[in-house]
Amino acid sequence: YDAIRRQSVNRPVEAVRDLQKSIELNDNRAVYRSRLLLDEDLAARDATLGRIYNEVGFEQLGLREGWKSLASDPANYSAHRLLADSYLALPRHEIARVSELLQSQLLQPISITPVQPRLAESLLPVLAGAGSATPSLNEFNSLFMRDRLNLLSSGIVGSNNTFGDEVVLSGIKDSFSYSVGQFHYQSDGFRENNDLRQDVYNFFVQSSISPMLNLQAEIRRREVEHGDLKFKFDLNKSFDSDYRRNLITDTIRLGAHYIIDPHSDAIISIIRQNEVEDQVLFSDANSKADSKAKTQGYLIEGQLLFHRPFLNAVTGGSYYNADNNVKLSLLEFGESISESESGETSQSNGYLYLYLRYPTGLLWTFGISVDALDDEPLGRFNQVNPKFGLIWNLTPDTMLRFASFRTFKRPLLTDQTIEPTQVAGFNQFFDDSAAADSWRYGIALDHRFSSNLYAGGEISKREIDVPVEGAAPEDWKEQIFLTYVNWKPYPELVASVGYELEYFENSDNYDPPDTTTHLATLALRYFNPSGFFSYFGATYIDQSVTLDDNKLTENKRHDCFFLFDVSGGYRLPKRYGVVQIGVKNIFDENFQYQGLGIRTGQQELQQPPFFPERTVYAQLNLNFD
Repeated sequence: YDAIRRQSVNRPVEAVRDLQKSIELNDNRAVYRSRLLLDEDLAARDATLGRIYNEVGFEQLGLREGWKSLASDPANYSAHRLLADSYLALPRHEIARVSELLQSQLLQPISITPVQPRLAESLLPVLAGAGSATPSLNEFNSLFMRDRLNLLSSGIVGSNNTFGDEVVLSGIKDSFSYSVGQFHYQSDGFRENNDLRQDVYNFFVQSSISPMLNLQAEIRRREVEHGDLKFKFDLNKSFDSDYRRNLITDTIRLGAHYIIDPHSDAIISIIRQNEVEDQVLFSDANSKADSKAKTQGYLIEGQLLFHRPFLNAVTGGSYYNADNNVKLSLLEFGESISESESGETSQSNGYLYLYLRYPTGLLWTFGISVDALDDEPLGRFNQVNPKFGLIWNLTPDTMLRFASFRTFKRPLLTDQTIEPTQVAGFNQFFDDSAAADSWRYGIALDHRFSSNLYAGGEISKREIDVPVEGAAPEDWKEQIFLTYVNWKPYPELVASVGYELEYFENSDNYDPPDTTTHLATLALRYFNPSGFFSYFGATYIDQSVTLDDNKLTENKRHDCFFLFDVSGGYRLPKRYGVVQIGVKNIFDENFQYQGLGIRTGQQELQQPPFFPERTVYAQLNLNFD
């Protein structure tokens, strides 16, 4: 409790210390509580610790605590929510993020926790704050539940006519809770036809029918209008000035959580979605080409969770069905030509994951999933996916992780699934092209040198077969090497250093291009007990890209650059909110950078990793209780 108090009064570094001590003393309560309840206690402490790690900029440590928490209790909703919050800062973890959020919502008890409309939507390319002003989950909530109303509001303004706001009203009455909210964001972007406007509306209700049965329903609408948001190497030249896209998505979700007994839980998720997409592909004085696509589909998933002192198990399955219709239109010199194409996609899958804790200090993951997909026009696919992972606590301060698994990119409504998203801390679900077949191998080591110094590293490789209509699959390879050091030199100051090296190779053609990217980061965060905080960040990027249709040295492009960000803010007393101002890319550095492009299944909407011009913003979060 003291750790939570310290975090709420802008003393997160001391809060980390208190929570670490709480976890160390966890087993001392064995006289008073059963082993199972101790595991639940540990899961809750791990999740809270991870959340505070994220606030001080120790994202890797936050993720580690989330994985440990789920290893102790796979039905711990707080741990799932922690991973969802932690994945927000990681590229290509959108499916994992919104899926962990869904699992957290299905498992959570009645609570006042607001359901922010933007959280359940993947690929929201918004201006991300660089400092510590983003409130943690439950930061503005009371430690004990009572009947009440809560209003949470936030807003951001910035350069290039950037404006955004989010307002959420939530309430709880006896065994019933609800949350209703709206999210808006707009920006002109940093170049021609780089504008974006998006709105999300959300209504969520939850009812505890009995101590064992919990039901919930959610209605969500998303409206997006934008131009060309892609990051191609020459950012100010390699873009389409005619491209426009409008997207409207309506989603209805039903969920249920039933506690079978103290060792077993069952959850069910049913999602229905209608989506309409309009695209202007090109337009000039003599011609215009556009497309209109409609998709109507549903996804049904069920899961059983078994948790025992030494063995946890998660098993479940899903069925997906969607009707797709695409109409292409061409207007040229006054003549109109149109062509329509319809198809149906159906997919089913089943899975089983076993988590064995034996001997002490080792957590084994053994799993298997089976996918069957019938898609027009891609064809039919049947695939068996083995999973293996190991988390080995070599010492109380050292963790070794290893994983090897296969994944099939199946269609998902709202990009959400309740299947486990990670194996031994390595993400399974990336935003790959439909029906992509991938293997991932990884090894990682994390070590705590002292209560104030942490370090770790990770190496992983992905081999991806990407299906192509009417042609042989393409062979892609991704390799990532990363390392980090986190340091707490003083109770009010934290520092983090990171380095990442990514190789991408396309063995079959040159779109997407081969890339080699070096990324080094330095971040300093200061927290004053009076409520003031500040942030300084420095980033170095070095990237080489092959852009042409042959891989000669003279056809490779290269750029390297430094970016500097600063921000400062104040945490209002009595948990009323947070105010912050900041500047990204202080020195207005103009650079060239190759983004993910068609490496993602939804290349039209991509979060800009860096800003190629100076961006000033102000952010405000207010809480009314």
